[in-house]
Amino acid sequence: MFEKREQVYGPEVVSVGDLDLTVDGGYRNVVTIPLDVKPKRMLTVRVSSDFPVDVVVANEKGAAVGHKEGVRDATLGPYSTGKLKSMGIFLGLYPGDKAKVNVEAWMEKE
Repeated sequence: MFEKREQVYGPEVVSVGDLDLTVDGGYRNVVTIPLDVKPKRMLTVRVSSDFPVDVVVANEKGAAVGHKEGVRDATLGPYSTGKLKSMGIFLGLYPGDKAKVNVEAWMEKE
């Protein structure tokens, strides 16, 4: 039958590269998005941006399970969640650059 996808994040627009004098360098050029996931699922992340960004999908130990550099429109995954209960998305660009990134993430059964 048809597999239902379970939305984990978004779709939501995230601003990357904003001026922020409270962080080193003065710009928030890396944004992290924590995800609550369920074990034994497949996680897919979709991003679209008005300026090229680097995207990393990481496990709860901080290791990258997938990444793409300089993308405007990309789908990453699906990646197995294995036994994990949390994962994350990292969005990054060079200091001084700025992007509005539409991000969504969802899970489907393995």
